[in-house]
Amino acid sequence: MRTSAVIPFFALVFVLSVPFWVAGALLGDLPGSPMNLPVGALQFPCPLIAAAILLHRREGAGAVRRLLRTTFAAGGMRRAPWLVTAFLLAPVIDLAAYALALLVGGPLGGEHSPLLAAPLLFAVFFVAAACEEAGWMGYAAGPLLDRRGVLGTGLIIGVVWGAWHVMPLLQAGRSPAWIAWWFLGTVAARVIIVWLYAGTGGSVPAAVVVHAMLNVMPSLLPGYTAGDTLIACSGLIGALVAVALLVWSAGPASSRTPRPARRA
Repeated sequence: MRTSAVIPFFALVFVLSVPFWVAGALLGDLPGSPMNLPVGALQFPCPLIAAAILLHRREGAGAVRRLLRTTFAAGGMRRAPWLVTAFLLAPVIDLAAYALALLVGGPLGGEHSPLLAAPLLFAVFFVAAACEEAGWMGYAAGPLLDRRGVLGTGLIIGVVWGAWHVMPLLQAGRSPAWIAWWFLGTVAARVIIVWLYAGTGGSVPAAVVVHAMLNVMPSLLPGYTAGDTLIACSGLIGALVAVALLVWSAGPASSRTPRPARRA
């Protein structure tokens, strides 16, 4: 698949999301949702739907089935170091951010989910992340990596991914400063996800796990939506981690990261 095919995919994701944004404007927040998510957050199937539409139109139903298989194929996740890395990246970033926020701003308050809810949150966010990553990584990442590398691919998908969330964030009442810091952390997170995807030889489930944990952790931490301190610390530390991973990968000991498998 050529790089030019990614642009229609991005455009279709936004078009498919419009009804969810309209519903979010009319209906407000999802009752009982973590982080007071708006109805517009239900847009998560759109990347999968967009990828399926384009693949079916170009290659038929078989290509859609291959996309679904790659979204759940274990791949590089069978190797313990990558599995541990996928699960721990988000907790390490968010716990470090929380410690920094406590240091610079004092105690943090605000609603949060109890720790015992973590397994249920992970299950819910895993489904949502799988729908997204089938599009972002299963469909769009491969052709971009061929031309742009890990950093370029992460920045392109990260900016699109972040922009796609702006409307639901506005509907959730997030401030412009909060969204700006969140955007920085989101782009950094996408660079990290692309780095992990390349390192596992093209494992979409690795991206799904990191994505799910990126939603679980903020749901458990008080202060994530109550002010700008924690989200700012999270954005900064996420960016530092992304830079550190890219620098490490560029070194002689790790520059031989396996290329991701070609996707349909």
